[in-house]
Amino acid sequence: MEARRVIDRKHQFRLVLFGHKAAETGAACLLLMLQGQLAGATLGHFLLASKTGVLTVFPLLGITWTKHAKYLAHRWTSAVLVGTCAFFADAVIHGSHYHGKFTEAALTGLAAFALSVIIFLHRYRQAHRPSGRSVLALKE
Repeated sequence: MEARRVIDRKHQFRLVLFGHKAAETGAACLLLMLQGQLAGATLGHFLLASKTGVLTVFPLLGITWTKHAKYLAHRWTSAVLVGTCAFFADAVIHGSHYHGKFTEAALTGLAAFALSVIIFLHRYRQAHRPSGRSVLALKE
């Protein structure tokens, strides 16, 4: 049996949202935590970035259970929510490696916002090609 038949479309949207947004935020956090020196990444860095990504996604998953889930399919609203949640998640998970208490959290939020918009636009363009499949079709 295919996974599409077993998993409801609403849950498919939640799984896609969880994976993509957690990876986007984790990548932004990892890049800023290491200050661009990715060769110095350790397992501890990956774990901290993963925790930040997962913590970012939980409020977004909560939104998918409400009538406001449709706003997560809009690129700007989704990106603002991801950036805001990334800021708070990064501030909770670890301290700043930059000057200022919340500097790294703010930069992580901005980077997560930017990645969210860039990847959304890339998927949108892919979906409108004849061979593309839209992730946006999974929205409610």
